[in-house]
Amino acid sequence: MILYDYYRSSAAYRVRIAIALKGLVVERRPVHLLHGEQRDPGYRAKSPLGIVPTLELDDG
Repeated sequence: MILYDYYRSSAAYRVRIAIALKGLVVERRPVHLLHGEQRDPGYRAKSPLGIVPTLELDDG
């Protein structure tokens, strides 16, 4: 699993807590909101609304 998040996002923080409580191992990839990376076409392919955080599952 891959978690796309931003370290200062409270929503992403809550997702990271839930993942830790479940004992899951995920790869984290930062999406820098202040630089507008959430509007990048590559990221929008994964999250059409550009929402952070986004969790990409192993099965797609």
